[in-house]
Amino acid sequence: MKRFGVAAFDASKGAYESETLQRQSKEYDEQLKLFQDRLVQFANAHNNELKENPEFKAKFMKMCYSIGIDPLNLFDKDRHLFSVNDYYYEICVKLIQICRETRDINGGIVSLDELRKVYFAGASNVTEEDIEKAVEMLGSLDGGFEIFEIRNHLKFLRSVPTELTSDQTKVLEVCSVMGYASNSLLQANLTWEKLRCKATLNEMVANGLLWIDDQCGGREILYWDPSWITRSTQEHL
Repeated sequence: MKRFGVAAFDASKGAYESETLQRQSKEYDEQLKLFQDRLVQFANAHNNELKENPEFKAKFMKMCYSIGIDPLNLFDKDRHLFSVNDYYYEICVKLIQICRETRDINGGIVSLDELRKVYFAGASNVTEEDIEKAVEMLGSLDGGFEIFEIRNHLKFLRSVPTELTSDQTKVLEVCSVMGYASNSLLQANLTWEKLRCKATLNEMVANGLLWIDDQCGGREILYWDPSWITRSTQEHL
């Protein structure tokens, strides 16, 4: 319906404000990106001074945080920007933070692939090998951080002292393919009895390792690996 008078004015004003906000947001993002690039160039140019002056480095890092620059993007392993120990120290700090914040979601177990693609997505220079190196450094703190492997190539970080049982490890292997497990999947693929399937799945749910999906339209309950859910959420942001 065609609008006249005040209604038409309000609609036109709303469209103008929306367009203005979008343009301002784009300009802000471009200016921030330019400033971030200049800051990285500054870090490279003053590498030695940043290494030798802890107070100067601390103030520089604080400024980076304040404008949304991940310090890991400032570290160059090949040129040893700041120092290579600083680089791994920052990864250690971030790993501890990630594990603490996600423990109630994933039970203290997260794949290295998810860590790199989701939680370190803003630091493209961080590799799985870097994460493994940082976990080795954390091992000296006796904080319970440990990497384990399933299906001979999928690596997970465990940040809780509880050891996975062999049955729980096999369930994770199933989840690594489908994203979820169920009683029928375990019975078909592992030839387990129904009671064994149910007991293992329930224990993993209680420990936060799996999430229950009981809204499947009358079909059987699915038990999801939280990492598949967080990954899907990130892809749709």
